[in-house]
Amino acid sequence: MNRRLFIKKSGFAGWSLATAAGAAQAQSVRVDVGRPGSERPLRIRDLKIHMLKRHDPKSIYPSNGILRIITDEGIEGLCNDVTEDMARLLKGSLREVLIGRDAMEREKLWHEMLHWERFKWLPRGLRGSIDIALWDIAGKKLGQPVWRLLGACRNRVPAYKTQPGAFGPEGQRVDHFVDFARQAKAEGYLGSKDHCYAGARFMIDLARELRAAVGPRFRLMHDAVQHYDVADAIRVGRTLEKYEFSWLEEPLRDQDYVGLKKVCDALDIPVVAGEYFPAQLHGYSQMLALGAADAIKPGPQESGGITEMIKLAHLAEAFGAAVHVSTGSNMWGFTATHVNGGIMNSPIMEVHPPFEKGTYRAVKNPLRVEKGYVTMPEKPGLGVDLDWSMIEADTEAVV
Repeated sequence: MNRRLFIKKSGFAGWSLATAAGAAQAQSVRVDVGRPGSERPLRIRDLKIHMLKRHDPKSIYPSNGILRIITDEGIEGLCNDVTEDMARLLKGSLREVLIGRDAMEREKLWHEMLHWERFKWLPRGLRGSIDIALWDIAGKKLGQPVWRLLGACRNRVPAYKTQPGAFGPEGQRVDHFVDFARQAKAEGYLGSKDHCYAGARFMIDLARELRAAVGPRFRLMHDAVQHYDVADAIRVGRTLEKYEFSWLEEPLRDQDYVGLKKVCDALDIPVVAGEYFPAQLHGYSQMLALGAADAIKPGPQESGGITEMIKLAHLAEAFGAAVHVSTGSNMWGFTATHVNGGIMNSPIMEVHPPFEKGTYRAVKNPLRVEKGYVTMPEKPGLGVDLDWSMIEADTEAVV
């Protein structure tokens, strides 16, 4: 548009010297809120990874390391579940990317790590580990728990318990699932989720038995872990609706947008998808835009850290969708708990594994479920209080 015509149509033609003088006067009493860059950067000085002994020699999971991002002020950010592959990159090609950087520039570093994930073929979870440790630093620097930095949406979150998957003969028995749901209710959880892989016909019968066992007001969820085709997913979903289950999770493979949309369109029960999703932020946007999920389930470490979790929560919110954030093993549930405290559209938090079984013995302040809720930590950062003498004793090598 022509500049003069724009000014005339916009009402700026009446701008006068008097108006300019008033603006100048207002300028003279302006409050100085500080200028960007006026704070001294909090430089990353060193990276250390404590590779811990594997306490269960039969475990299929890789050895677990604790990442320490150390700043020039002595403030450290932590993240566990760091594998040997991650450790080699952190002490190798990524070290030169991180050393000397401002640890408070999380957003800038998140974008850079997203770039390097492609060009350096970073293992899944590595950029998430860096981001989580940086949020830990930010909270400690500012003297606030991370959930407050995220917006302090709520100071406690409702919790449900998840049954581990059963591939043996117990997975073909109704009482195996019913006993677990009853126990979860007795322990004070607000809901229970099964991992039943015994087929659609078995699950249809199981849904009836589960509801009869726990009564009408206890929440039930079914996670198929991608075991169904479209037809079976719809059949099972309609039965879950009949028995008032809260949602159907992972009925198909995450990448099957067409199939997931068919399931969503056919059912009234919410469909949750996206737990094992390599595309992360950008893939979730397509899933939601196509109507292939009513809720998404990213993991904090696997999905690019706390920064990405907040992006995903806001993305889902824009589509009227929920985001489900499971505790998992990352920082023994603290990371997911903080994320749940900072967002509105996470209806209930999955506690899996349960805190009493999944928390490392060096954690001095483990999270707990009390009357169906997990209370937000109040210590700065992620708020994990560790016994470092115990960690040193468990350390096989410092990379």
